[in-house]
Amino acid sequence: MAVAWSGGSIGNAVSDVVVREPVVVTASLPKFLAPGDATRLRLDIANTDGPAGQYAVELTTNGALAMQGNVPAGLDLASGASRSLNIPITATEVGDGAIKLRLTHADGTSIEHELAVLVRPAALPETIQMTVELAPNGGSLRVDDALLQSSVLPGAAVSVAVSRGVAIDVAGLLMTLDRYPYGCTEQTTSRALPLLYVNELSAATGLAEDPELRARVQKAITRVLSNQSSSGGFGLWQPWNDELWLSAYVTDFLTRAREKNYDVPRQAIVRALDNLQNQLAYQTDIAVHGNSIAYSLYVLARNRKASLSDLKYYSESRLEAFTSPMARAHLAAGLGLYGDTERASRTFTAAYRQSSSLDGITNRYASYGSRLRDGAAILALAAETKAVSNLLPDMARHVASLAESRRYTSTQEQAWMLLAARAISAGSDTIQLGVNGAAHSGGYSARFEGSELVAKPVTVTNRGTAPLQATVTTVAAPVEPTQAGGEGFTIERSYFTLDGKPANIASAVQNERYVAVIKVRHQSSQASRFIVTDLLPAGLEIDNPKLIGSADLSGFEWLGKTSAAHSEFRTDRFVAAFTKEQNGPNFYQMAYVVRAVSPGVFSHPAAAVDDMYRPQLSARSAAGWMEVRAPN
Repeated sequence: MAVAWSGGSIGNAVSDVVVREPVVVTASLPKFLAPGDATRLRLDIANTDGPAGQYAVELTTNGALAMQGNVPAGLDLASGASRSLNIPITATEVGDGAIKLRLTHADGTSIEHELAVLVRPAALPETIQMTVELAPNGGSLRVDDALLQSSVLPGAAVSVAVSRGVAIDVAGLLMTLDRYPYGCTEQTTSRALPLLYVNELSAATGLAEDPELRARVQKAITRVLSNQSSSGGFGLWQPWNDELWLSAYVTDFLTRAREKNYDVPRQAIVRALDNLQNQLAYQTDIAVHGNSIAYSLYVLARNRKASLSDLKYYSESRLEAFTSPMARAHLAAGLGLYGDTERASRTFTAAYRQSSSLDGITNRYASYGSRLRDGAAILALAAETKAVSNLLPDMARHVASLAESRRYTSTQEQAWMLLAARAISAGSDTIQLGVNGAAHSGGYSARFEGSELVAKPVTVTNRGTAPLQATVTTVAAPVEPTQAGGEGFTIERSYFTLDGKPANIASAVQNERYVAVIKVRHQSSQASRFIVTDLLPAGLEIDNPKLIGSADLSGFEWLGKTSAAHSEFRTDRFVAAFTKEQNGPNFYQMAYVVRAVSPGVFSHPAAAVDDMYRPQLSARSAAGWMEVRAPN
């Protein structure tokens, strides 16, 4: 468009311009695949403005994909003509699949297209940890790809940590937190909180520093602030239904981040601190809210806004009413921040004795806790305030003994264990090791991708005179899906037509829609926060994500009630989170509509349910295969 004017007149002109390649290529391919999936790449090629005649065809793939059958060497395209090609494609391994198409004409016209498709495992990754003793004077550990024999090698990761006593695997904990796939307020905070001190941990363990660290922490700050309510508190999934303990935890993270010179909006943290002060004004029932009261006082003390008289009163007169060791440690740390070392020391000692004597307590619902989390928090807080230096070795051994027997850990446990690792890193400089024959002084921590261990295994040898402990952590998806079943839950997945009749999803018809219904039973009366994940097969995509709330069930009355505290509808999975109160309902149902979009044969992953803070409680449905057939 052009416009011209003078002192006495104005004029304009407009002309349409078509911008396109001389030969237009439209590709149709699933948005993702899993190893073993077989589908087809459809190419629609239209000669809109290119020269007529023969076009040479070159089609290549990378290692994650393989073409089945022959691709025509050339196409004869008259002006205005179009052709369609259906190329069978198979996913061969996990990775970023790439397809390159090139069309060339004798006159020099050349058209190139690149397509990308993610090949992801057909199962969620699993974290497995084991501890190995390294005998003095030559005891060794070989870390190689044998650890991953039953795992999908691409994308797998292995970490190893060696220290005196039972090692806290810093690299493994960071790796596990980093790969946790969900992002409620607690989990986002737990992933970012240890990163504030990762440079200290790197210096103590020999880990390489992460150049993207600050950006990741800043992103976490932004994300948790999106769940801050107008009153200043924080909700688990949304900025409402804020919880006092969670609000204290997030405000603790924001306070520490500000101390490390991250960009924390002043108004946000002022509102967060005001919220804690306002809540403390009327939360006086220690039996119910003791954990939250103690944590709030500690965070306020860290910001020089706590009432010292309240800290003294609770530690001197009401300490026995606080049934959580972490709560007592927060009171002690608050006293320590105000310089009351004597009271802090007595209160820390009481917290440690309570923690080391408790039996059978596996979970504290209101504060996302466990014995391991509480023990690690006491150690981390005591080390920070330096009030009971003589007890730190005993505290470290207590945390190590609790961690040694745990195969699975929650995000809360992982975050506080990383903070505790700062406390027990001292003294590791006396450790003498050999790493692939080279001398190494001090504790050792390293992380490897699965492919690295194939090319170069690592052998760690204890060259000292005292026994050492090595902790090896693997995070990888299994080659063979976990069998149906589990502990603490049952889960069932079924499919129906839109009018409620059972459907055989193993043989679906392209463009047909189906209702996926997932039923979960919680086998305990305990309070719980749990999450349901349904990985989609590549031949299906979510068509209507509106069947979670009962208000959205117009036309689907046959379903009955569905509900979820939070739901996500991703390209390759459906996710729903639930909060179960003590003695609350044990049955939960969720539903969503899928559409069969891509013909082929695809792996059908299991649906899974996991307790977010008691990870040993989980269940899986059966996994299998499905086919999407072209309509008759």
